[in-house]
This record gives sequence, structure tokens and C-alpha cells, in this order.
Amino acid sequence: MTQLELFQDPPSETLREVVGGSERGLRPPVPSASGMRVVVLGSGSQGNALVVESEHGRLLVDAGFSGREIARRLARVGLEPSDLSALLLTHEHGDHSRGAAAFARRHGIRLHATRGTLAGMKLPQKVRGLISEFRSDREFEAGGFRIEPFGIPHDAREPVGLVIEDSRGCRLGLAADLGCRSRLAWTRLQGLHILILETNHDLDMLRDGPYPWSLKQRVASRHGHLSNVDAVAGLEELMHDDLQAVVLYHLSQTNNRPALAAALAGEELDRLGSRSRLTVSGQSEPTEWIEVI
Repeated sequence: MTQLELFQDPPSETLREVVGGSERGLRPPVPSASGMRVVVLGSGSQGNALVVESEHGRLLVDAGFSGREIARRLARVGLEPSDLSALLLTHEHGDHSRGAAAFARRHGIRLHATRGTLAGMKLPQKVRGLISEFRSDREFEAGGFRIEPFGIPHDAREPVGLVIEDSRGCRLGLAADLGCRSRLAWTRLQGLHILILETNHDLDMLRDGPYPWSLKQRVASRHGHLSNVDAVAGLEELMHDDLQAVVLYHLSQTNNRPALAAALAGEELDRLGSRSRLTVSGQSEPTEWIEVI
């Protein structure tokens, strides 16, 4: 059976029972792992950020919270801003980049982004010396990792998905804020050990929910956000024996429920005979560390 963890806000009594019934407070410092691991600091329409760690560095991916909030969430998982090797942005939308400039400037962290993302952010001059521009179709090194960016269908200037590989060959893939399962994305996401995949909305909840019609159309479009059904339908193509963890990411608090996304994904992983650990990330609290064993 698939191992399931839910981290959502505020957790219902049912969800508390699923994760063991305890409220999580500040965690003690966590020693650096020799292998790859990841923690989602928070994910949803109000902010997205995660940390990938391996023996040669720690990479912050996206900074959709204020600099102060990012530091607070880092402390909850046993880290400080000075522990980070680099900051990498997937695109310029505020829920992914809001705190990037201030956080990079205050802590002297190099900020990596595509030219389109940088053009959409209008960064202050004080940050310019910390910026490294990368192309969406070319691999590069950052924070002790090899980064393979790839273009994704989303209504931003130059959005990217990512495959992040460490020196041992452990591979993590991130595909979030994409409106459809593009052939390019699903080709790049092969052979992963950890998959972080957007399950933004339930189609019925989006259709019947409070959003204005124009926003519903945007979310459901091919350049909007991936639904539970579409994301789960793509799991079979990405499945292989070494895929150890699947993280559901960027859930809408208005148009989704963690239990809905988890049920669909869990049923599909069970159908496929997968032993991958399933985690649902939430907006208010970090997940636990998810390791490649």
C-alpha cells in the first residue's frame, strides 16, 4: 500500500488522524544528509517554496513568501538562510517570487532565473550583482546540483519545470504551474527518484466554485493549472521501480481538498503496484523531509 502523509492547513481531525494526531512545533536542527532529500516549506496560491539538499549543497526553489517568512519556515525544518547555496526561480508570479529579491539581497544568495522571469520581476539594482540568468533549454550548475530546466505551458513570461540531480545521480523533478501534460515535460520527468507534481484543482469544485468565469477559464486552460485528474492520469508514464516519493503540490485552497487529491493519486499508485511514498503539501506548514534512500 502507498504510504501517505498529508500536510494541509488547517488540518481537520480526520487529517490529523492520518498523520499521527500531533501538532508539529519547531524541529531541532537536522544534520546534512549524504543523499538527496527535499522539504516543501509551503505550497499553494499564497506562496510556494521548497529546499533540495544533498551532500554538496542546499537549493531553495522559489521564494513565494516574504523573506522573514522564508527564514521562519527554514527554522522549522532545522535550517538557516546561511545554509542555502543558491535560490532558483521557476517563474515571476508573486506566489513563487514574492520574497526572492529581498531574501537574496539580505543573505547574499545567488539568484538563478530565466531572462523572461527576470524581465517580469523588475528587480532592484541592488540585486543585480547576485543574478545568474539561465536558458530554459540548457543545463547548468547551481548550489551543488546539476539543473535541467524545461519549458512548461503556463501564462508567465518564461516558466520552467526542473530536474535537479546531485553528484550521486539522485534525481528530483518539479512540474508545477502548468496547464497540461506537455510532451516535453513528461519526457524530461522520466527516471526520477522524487516527483513533485501540481494537483491544483478538482474540476467539479472549480466549475461550481466562487471564482468568476474568466478566472475559471484561465485556471482550466492549457496555460493554467493542472487538475487532480490530469496529474494523476500522467503518473503511469512516469512510474518506474526507483521512484521513491510523489509529492502533490500547489493545491488550491478554494478549488481542491487534500483528501480528494490524495485519494485519486493513492488509488492510481496502488493500481500501478507502486511503493512510492505519497505526500500532500500544504500552504501553512512545511512537510517532513523526504529522502532518497
